[in-house]
Amino acid sequence: MKMKKTVMMALTGLVALGVTACKDKGQNQPGGMQMPPLKVQTMKMHQQDVELYSTWFGHLRGVEQADIRPEVSGKLVERVYKDGSLCKQGDVLFRIDPATYKAAVAQANASLEAAKAAVLQAEAANDQARQDVDRYTGLVKSGSVSEKQYTDALQAARRSEAVLAAARAQVQLAEAALENANINLDRCTIRAPFTGLASSSTASIGELLSASGAPLTTMSSIDPIRVDFVVPEKQMASKVLDANFDSADQKSPIEEFELLVNDKVYEHKGQVVAVNSQVNQNTGTVNFIGHISNPHLKLRAGSAVRVRAKTGVVEDALLVPARAILTSMNHRYIYVVAPDKTPLGIDVQLGESVPLEMPNGDGTSATMLMQVVTGTVKPIAETLRENGIDNVLEAEVIVEGSQMAERYAQINKQMRLAGAKEGFNKVAPSPFVYTQPVSTAPSVTAQGEEK
Repeated sequence: MKMKKTVMMALTGLVALGVTACKDKGQNQPGGMQMPPLKVQTMKMHQQDVELYSTWFGHLRGVEQADIRPEVSGKLVERVYKDGSLCKQGDVLFRIDPATYKAAVAQANASLEAAKAAVLQAEAANDQARQDVDRYTGLVKSGSVSEKQYTDALQAARRSEAVLAAARAQVQLAEAALENANINLDRCTIRAPFTGLASSSTASIGELLSASGAPLTTMSSIDPIRVDFVVPEKQMASKVLDANFDSADQKSPIEEFELLVNDKVYEHKGQVVAVNSQVNQNTGTVNFIGHISNPHLKLRAGSAVRVRAKTGVVEDALLVPARAILTSMNHRYIYVVAPDKTPLGIDVQLGESVPLEMPNGDGTSATMLMQVVTGTVKPIAETLRENGIDNVLEAEVIVEGSQMAERYAQINKQMRLAGAKEGFNKVAPSPFVYTQPVSTAPSVTAQGEEK
């Protein structure tokens, strides 16, 4: 702080001396009080298309998720699966004592056989009745059999047909009862309805279970896994107005997304499979449902995640290193080297921050955090042209030394207001060399070794 105060006092004195000298001499020279050139590191302004991304909060759940309950009553005799394990569709999870249901199957089988026997008897009686009708038909014409005998034979045939129909219906009832008994017997073996993870069992061996009672476990299908997230209505409307939404086939305006788990990008990309047709009036958001591959089961249902998706592109964006941005109150600005080697300040508005592989000043390349900038009053390219820089990509942005360059620019402004036209404080640019930030905290290990 003491050094900074000293520098500020010296610069303030320099401004006063320079301005006074200009006024006293009535000339363009600032009285010979020009400071030596300030050494700064610069990088050429960069231009390229920049993809815009948005991030939202979401949570994971199974694509299929179900409570596994018993469908028949009985004593639990076996738990086959291991708590928390992956179970394939059809794998056995639990077994209920089947003795009662086996007996029911046997009883239903016996009833079916009895019904079939009754059908055979009814068929025999019906055949006999039909034969009597056929025989009496010829005899009644010759007078050998009375009309009454013939009529009685017809009635007997109709009754035998009704008895046969009833016997056949009893067979169908017996078959249905047998099928139901077999279904109940099969339900004694509880199987996985789909492939997924089964949670811990809530029942103990020997416990008496009731049909549709408490869940025995919960299963979640998590490959792929479902991602639920919400998008603000304004962002949704913006995407629709940008003609990226096809309402005719209900295509989602956001199709592909990335998952951020513990601030790391998950290895697979997800696909949006459904979008809610209504906006939540309480939150002003639209619900999205996505699926994402989870072959190694790294993702688990119930986890909170962040969802990131591409929401647009800034074409021909101008970018500068993020560390070149200076802040004062609500203003953001950068400094470039003017043709006369003086620092030129430009007010900017910040856009997206993106890490890019950029050429380093030492001939190598380095991943740098670059900041999209636009002019606040007028386009940056126009401001540069007005100050003698025709090609925006040739503008040298001051990255290191920008704070002191700001002081130089303030002095030069005062000198210009005083009427000076030359002798301004200048900068000596050299290529910016990126260095990875390191911690300045002393090493405990190093201290121990010094002792």
